[in-house]
Amino acid sequence: MNPPQRPRALRKPFVAAIVITDVDSERQLSTRTSDLILDGCFVVTTTPLNPGVKVQITIVHAGAKVMAFGRVVSTRADGMGIAFTKIEQRDQAVLGGG
Repeated sequence: MNPPQRPRALRKPFVAAIVITDVDSERQLSTRTSDLILDGCFVVTTTPLNPGVKVQITIVHAGAKVMAFGRVVSTRADGMGIAFTKIEQRDQAVLGGG
C-alpha cells in the first residue's frame, strides 16, 4: 500500500521584484518571482544557485518589503524553487494578501 500523499500547496501567480543572496558567498541575484506557495516561491533566473544553497530573500510587492530565509530545493533552465525556512509572521501576512 502506498503512503498517503501530502496535498500539494496551492500555487498562485505572484509576480514581484526579488533579491536572492547566497548566505555563504554573498552573491546576489536581482530578478522576479513567478509564483508563490505558502512554503516558498519560484524565482525566474538563467543562473540558478545549486540545490541546498541557503539564501536570504527580499521581496518587494505593492510597496511592502518582505524578508525571509530559505534554501534552494530545485533548479530548472528557467529558474529555481526556493523553500522558506524562516519568515516573520507579519511578512507571511503581506505575502498571503498578494
